[in-house]
Amino acid sequence: MKHNNDAEIIDFDELDSQPVKKNNARNFQDNDDEEIIHEPGMGYINQQGQDLPQLERPKTSAYQMQIQQRQPQQQQQQQQKIESEDSVSDTDHKSVVDQSIVDFKSEIGDAGVEQEDMQQQVQPRVQELQRVDDNDQQIQMQQQQPPLTANSSHVTVNPFPPKMEPGIIQELLEKDRRSFLTTPLMQNKTLQCYIKRDKSGLARLYPVYHVFTTEGNIYLFSAKKVVMNTTSNYVISMKKNEFSTRNRETFLGKVRSNFLGTEFILLDEGQNPKKCKDTSLIRTQLGVVYYESHIMQNKGPRKMKVLLPKVGELNIPKIFQPLHSNEGIQYDYQNKKLDYIEVLVNKPPRWDAKMKAHVLNFYGRVDQPSVKNFQLINENNPNNIFLQFGRVDDLNFNLDFCYPITPLQAFQICVTSFDFKFACE
Repeated sequence: MKHNNDAEIIDFDELDSQPVKKNNARNFQDNDDEEIIHEPGMGYINQQGQDLPQLERPKTSAYQMQIQQRQPQQQQQQQQKIESEDSVSDTDHKSVVDQSIVDFKSEIGDAGVEQEDMQQQVQPRVQELQRVDDNDQQIQMQQQQPPLTANSSHVTVNPFPPKMEPGIIQELLEKDRRSFLTTPLMQNKTLQCYIKRDKSGLARLYPVYHVFTTEGNIYLFSAKKVVMNTTSNYVISMKKNEFSTRNRETFLGKVRSNFLGTEFILLDEGQNPKKCKDTSLIRTQLGVVYYESHIMQNKGPRKMKVLLPKVGELNIPKIFQPLHSNEGIQYDYQNKKLDYIEVLVNKPPRWDAKMKAHVLNFYGRVDQPSVKNFQLINENNPNNIFLQFGRVDDLNFNLDFCYPITPLQAFQICVTSFDFKFACE
């Protein structure tokens, strides 16, 4: 540093290698000309010989002093590093907590439970997303909410068109009951019904099935199994207690199966071609339902295929009146003649490992598990559901369907699900 009286410039680093002498106030008084050495940063030099506090040079080299000067900085950096690690640790802990956060959904709209028993289809409960940030609150919410499944991530918008109004249904029934029940439903409308299974009295072994509209509770038709037959046969009637096939005013159609229960023929009120000479009175095939056999196979959800006549212009379906074995819906389908056949299949349910069941979304219309629950779709467009059927309780089942299915066809298809199937159970 440079002295005010043009004193000699002293190199601070050179003094580190020289022996250090302890200076006190007495030394300064004895020799005023002696150079006064001070620490860097000291801005006052005593030239009057006043008593000054004792100053000691650090007995270290310049390099060591630099290290000592750096130590506070290193300690500060280490402290910052520790604080940073603590912050990261807190962030990681928060991340773990965030990962444990569960999204819950509260039941909304038509969302409901769809379940399948044993090999059945189960519908997860659709719920509204809700975030939980506290662990105690999360546990409480888990106790209140049902478990979620992968299916809840799927689209929950009801794919069916708007429902038909009860007033319109009642008006069409009064106008021509038979025509309404045997004609394809009007486009862009859905008919919601429920099927009531009557097991009272003599119907305990052979239940009677009655169909009503969900809104308005309007009666449509009934079905009953014919007893003492080799194969299953059901009669469809427009009256609850009248099931005679000879009564043309009430007799509406029939469902007939093979011995194994894997094939069902849907028929109208026409007569057997082998017993009828008037071709205009011969019965018409309204459809065919196939069930995949589980004989010698692992059992699982039912697999079904429904063949219906295609609907042409003027809302009139293709007419199939087979007189021989090489005619009819079955023959055309087996020979790949599908120009006039509508092919529908049941929507395959998805296995949910958490619920340990097959799940399928019925949009709030099914409440209990059953192997009878199913939905019909076109394989080329699986998002459009044409018919769905499922259990509400032991005696009631919901049925929803839309164009191009007729009310009679929809009921007949559901009757095949009620019937016992030797090769499928």
